[in-house]
Amino acid sequence: MIELLGLLLPPLIDLINKKVLDEKWRFVVSFLVCTGVGVGMNAGNLNSDSVGDVLGSISVVFASAQVAYKLYWEKSDLRKKLN
Repeated sequence: MIELLGLLLPPLIDLINKKVLDEKWRFVVSFLVCTGVGVGMNAGNLNSDSVGDVLGSISVVFASAQVAYKLYWEKSDLRKKLN
């Protein structure tokens, strides 16, 4: 379940999104980071049979990153100190 690495991504995504003003583009950046991590986890076995695995990894990484952001990172004291 290395896909749960997404739980650690909100600080990284927040750091990247500091320069993005539009909320819609922040979401796109978040999705692209999670997509990169999901594809990266499957980089060693990319072939036509692994498309489902890659999409599954992207989905779990994105969902876990969103959950971690909403439940913890969005209102954390550490985030407030870093911003």
